[in-house]
Amino acid sequence: MGKRSILPLLIGLASLVLIVAGLRAMSGLLSPILLSLFIVLVTSPIMQWLKRRGSPGWLAYTLVVLGVIAVGLVFVLFLAASLTQLSAELPTYRTLVEAQLQSLGQEISKFGIDAQDILQLEWFQPARIFQYLFSFVTALLSAISNIGFTLLIFIYMLASAANFSNRLERSLISDLPMLERFRDFSSSISIYLLIKSWLGVMTALCQIILMWILGIDFAVLWGVFSFLFNFIPNIGFYISLIPPLLIAILTLGWLKALIFVAGYTLINNFFDIAVAPRFLGQGLDLSTIVTFLAVVLWAWILGPIGAFLALPLTVMVKKLLLEPFVETELLGVLMGSGRQEEEG
Repeated sequence: MGKRSILPLLIGLASLVLIVAGLRAMSGLLSPILLSLFIVLVTSPIMQWLKRRGSPGWLAYTLVVLGVIAVGLVFVLFLAASLTQLSAELPTYRTLVEAQLQSLGQEISKFGIDAQDILQLEWFQPARIFQYLFSFVTALLSAISNIGFTLLIFIYMLASAANFSNRLERSLISDLPMLERFRDFSSSISIYLLIKSWLGVMTALCQIILMWILGIDFAVLWGVFSFLFNFIPNIGFYISLIPPLLIAILTLGWLKALIFVAGYTLINNFFDIAVAPRFLGQGLDLSTIVTFLAVVLWAWILGPIGAFLALPLTVMVKKLLLEPFVETELLGVLMGSGRQEEEG
């Protein structure tokens, strides 16, 4: 057998770099398009269900579109109002931070340690702490600033979804394996997003009740963030925990803050470990390291929206671009969780 040439590999890597660079350069346009696509994947089964229940096509379409627009407007208005209230409370929180730091400095001084050098560190400064907090809270609102454009794309996508699906099936009728992959991808992503949304709502409601009982400020806002970051694997939970935890420490003290962390974690783990596997089954067949790297990569390419869409986008690449071709099939298999092979 002759030696294999490294040239195809180099060409493939160079092509990959160009594709990633192009995606990153077009992130401003791609983000609302991809977000609209996955909203269609979530809402299309709802529209089909309405049709099966006897609703005319135009009525089912209208109800779904109006529902999505209503949810989007309520979401944006709620975030805007909550951020306004939060910005008004920042001076109060800044004062509490300064008091906490002074108390910490006194405790450190009891051990004969000069606390001034520590307290003067950049990450100990109250202004810096709340600058990070406010930047975190406003990041999502900035990411969805083009929500009107996203809704417009969604309306047109949903209107042509059924026609596009029929044309796609006619085009791939001679390639049944690829057609089956498209169907499997669409079905699995739709089910995953629907169930993940339902679980996220239940988790957020329980966490809002917990924060309301403990008296944490802006409980509903942090619940909404918990729902949103539920779609980011591995790190989403920790990101959503930081703001309410900081508020709890400042306003309620360390004891209630620890109770909050324990309850928040227990609620999240209950839905993630006990409830989710019953409904999500094998999930999206991605290994843990792939899910983590997918969040980092897609967030770098598309910005904040990329972090939320990381798993669906990675599954799309795996099922439609890697697994169907002999040259990249092995890479698609390596990205999987390996559970199916172990069960087999």
